[in-house]
Amino acid sequence: MNVLIVDDEPIVRTGLSSFIEWERHGLRLAGTANDGMDAWERLQREPVDIVVTDILMPRMDGLELVRRLHQASADMAVIVLSCLDDFVYVKQAMKLGARDYVLKPTMEPEELVAILLEAKNALELARHEKEQLAAWRKELEMSKLSQLSMKLEKYISGGHTDDSAIDLPLAEGHMLYSVGVRTAAPQLAYMDWSAQGALAAVRCGEQSVLLLYAGACALSQHQQYTAAYERSSDLERFIRREAGLAAGDYFIGVGEPVRHPRQVAEAVQRFERQQQHAFYAADFTPVGSAAAEPSTAAKLPLEEKIDLLRAVAAGNMEAVRDAAKRIMLAIAAEQPPVTKVHGFIFELFGMAAGYARERGDKSIDEFEARFVNQQRIQALLNLQALGAFMQEALEQLSRPGMDEHAGWNSKNPFIRKVIQYMRANYQQNIGTADIAEHVRLSRSYLSDLFSKEMGESLSEALTRIRMDEAKRLLSGGEKKVYEVAEAVGFQDAKTFAKTFKRVVGCSPKEYESV
Repeated sequence: MNVLIVDDEPIVRTGLSSFIEWERHGLRLAGTANDGMDAWERLQREPVDIVVTDILMPRMDGLELVRRLHQASADMAVIVLSCLDDFVYVKQAMKLGARDYVLKPTMEPEELVAILLEAKNALELARHEKEQLAAWRKELEMSKLSQLSMKLEKYISGGHTDDSAIDLPLAEGHMLYSVGVRTAAPQLAYMDWSAQGALAAVRCGEQSVLLLYAGACALSQHQQYTAAYERSSDLERFIRREAGLAAGDYFIGVGEPVRHPRQVAEAVQRFERQQQHAFYAADFTPVGSAAAEPSTAAKLPLEEKIDLLRAVAAGNMEAVRDAAKRIMLAIAAEQPPVTKVHGFIFELFGMAAGYARERGDKSIDEFEARFVNQQRIQALLNLQALGAFMQEALEQLSRPGMDEHAGWNSKNPFIRKVIQYMRANYQQNIGTADIAEHVRLSRSYLSDLFSKEMGESLSEALTRIRMDEAKRLLSGGEKKVYEVAEAVGFQDAKTFAKTFKRVVGCSPKEYESV
């Protein structure tokens, strides 16, 4: 993968170019640029996969470069180089899509290489997924089925107003009937359904498709539905066999006869209402014909959402569970459109992840990968599945976020050094001045940086580390209280006992006896 280094300082460009063994890590140094403008011009001419850029530069700064790449939907990863003074700009760059950042004052070759490799792997995975999707689309476009399907999709979306240009393949004595399919496997919406006898496959979303089949004109409505149900049963067996999906991972909606392009649009709307009915049904069935009434202005639980986010920010998991329960009850009562529910949950979990990260939750990356996942959320086809997904997410959020090792996962190297220093020296008589001197920052600046990053003051963090160790020593029962006090950095056993009771909620003697 090609890497472009952007920095206005020659010594930085030279250093970054020379101290990394590019080829050894599957990377290639494409070159360097003096500033954002120089980089932007080079990016128009040369293929680049990863951009490593400074922020404060003449002509065009790094933030504007990141913004332009974001607006152009550039297929590349951006890593930001930062000095402490432009930390606010780093946050803006991250919001615009920068993948990671490295602080110049403490930058080590190994750290930058690890970030570059992480960006490389993520980019390769994303490109592979895009290529797969493009291949599915290309295969679909090459089939005869796709020609009619695309005309119908244009007609339904309003891009094709002349329905006389759409020739439904209706042989004499035959009609078309519709069957809708929604699955947890998005690739099924892009497959060539002609092998299953479909004459057209109208996509109604990333995971939904309306299939049109030919059949003899039935004499009665009952016979029409019998034929449609038989086709639906064949489809169900195919989905289970080919995609390996279980009953809760797909839904098949038995539709109405279709004789005109306008009726295809009506069939799509009916399929959406069938999904709505199945989603909120007390007992989910993977095949059905019942449809919900046309959706009214059902409200989403916005107040409950705010309550949940406030509780996440405060680390109050009891309040989080209560708000989540009220969200599920409100969704069940109001029954908003399923697509809006999916979007609501995606946004809710994304914001919850942001608040949890600000609180210092060390496992938030894992939470985001598992739950801030649009494809996985859209695969929730019924209310019971949504409830189970919500419960699973709450269990993840309930894990201690600010435990004794939370600081190790901070991306800020100064914060990591602070935590390391406190954990290595808590038994000494150290204070905030000693910590600031160790990382070579002013005490006031470090205190402000630490509290913003970790959600607690330096002294609170040091006390928490000392109390965690004190609890461990007291549980062992081998040391007296005054010995434990000395072991965790207290010169006075009375001060230790007072602090322990304030933090833990009981005296050291009471804790020993538990």
